[in-house]
Amino acid sequence: MALHGNVFTSLLYGANIEQITIDKVRSANDHGKQLSGLVAIFVGGTGGIGGATVKEFFKRTTKPKAYIIGRSEDKGKNIVDQLREINPEGEAIFVKKDISTMRSVDEVCEELQQLEPKINCLFLTSGYMTLTGRAETVEGIDRKMAVNYYSRIRFIMNLMPQVTAASDRNELSRVITVLAAGSEGDVALDDLDLKKNFTLHACLAHCAVMSDFIVEELAARFPATSFSHSYPGTVKTGIANELTGPVRLAIKVLYAVMTPWIINVRESGERHFFQMTNKCYPATKGPVGLERPEGIDVVQGSNGQVGSGAYLLDWDGKAAGDVSVLKKYRELDMGNKVWEHTMQIFQHAERMNRPNRKRPASQEAEGSERPISNPIGWRPA
Repeated sequence: MALHGNVFTSLLYGANIEQITIDKVRSANDHGKQLSGLVAIFVGGTGGIGGATVKEFFKRTTKPKAYIIGRSEDKGKNIVDQLREINPEGEAIFVKKDISTMRSVDEVCEELQQLEPKINCLFLTSGYMTLTGRAETVEGIDRKMAVNYYSRIRFIMNLMPQVTAASDRNELSRVITVLAAGSEGDVALDDLDLKKNFTLHACLAHCAVMSDFIVEELAARFPATSFSHSYPGTVKTGIANELTGPVRLAIKVLYAVMTPWIINVRESGERHFFQMTNKCYPATKGPVGLERPEGIDVVQGSNGQVGSGAYLLDWDGKAAGDVSVLKKYRELDMGNKVWEHTMQIFQHAERMNRPNRKRPASQEAEGSERPISNPIGWRPA
């Protein structure tokens, strides 16, 4: 597990060196009541980082509306009850769904499209953590990669008409995927979905790098929307409670040892609300949102351009990313490769889901993996 690398990142990017302190974040967030009637989708928002962020969303804005998508009915009811107490004028709706297949993502998106003409923010934190190897869904995609990458991009693509409708009204229009910006590593260009060379480390590297480049591709295609891939830092989200045996004990010991460097989940929610709403992270076409804190500049985008519309963000909201790795893959036209690969995976899933095709049984062993709705932000040591 790595410590926060914001100093190293600042040296690499040479911009936005001013620290975005939590006091500055809170000062900016205090103006959130200016934002009225926002509609946000929280995929994986029943607890952890997603839950903390949706609470800030309800606490800070006026008449917010949030759809929280998750697997647990009990957790869903609990977060909805909390949100109604935080802001009685807001509207919170829980949608129970396992989003490990593209088919299930399509189903919930169709429901959302019928309900909402515009969406201001799509906030993606759902994840699947396991220490076992590759385990395919019925669509032939590794379940970890499906939940941590492919299903998130499927949500984005399906709901972009509604997200674009918000920008057409000159309203906030943002997409944030919370995973592992800054954890870039080597990827197999001829095996992006890791059918042949799957390891847990490769899974992380591929999901991180593909997320990096897909936000650039999306920003180029939808310049009125701001896209970010965020690393939340080491956030204590209750992950140990979902595990058993030695792994649970090891994580609890690690939390105890790392306490001085662990971000409180509430602070993580405050910082992600800041990323959702502040003009520090404008779309390519220009800023919409709350005013930047004094002394804080517009953040440098993933391609090195200030305010590019596509951002890789560290735990503190500043620019992240391994510049040498990104430069190497950008020269190999990685953005286009990731886009084409992702669309091909979607097409394959659609073929698998055709009514006249018998779908194969999942290759996942019963009880072999344990889903976690809001994993901590991974980052290799």
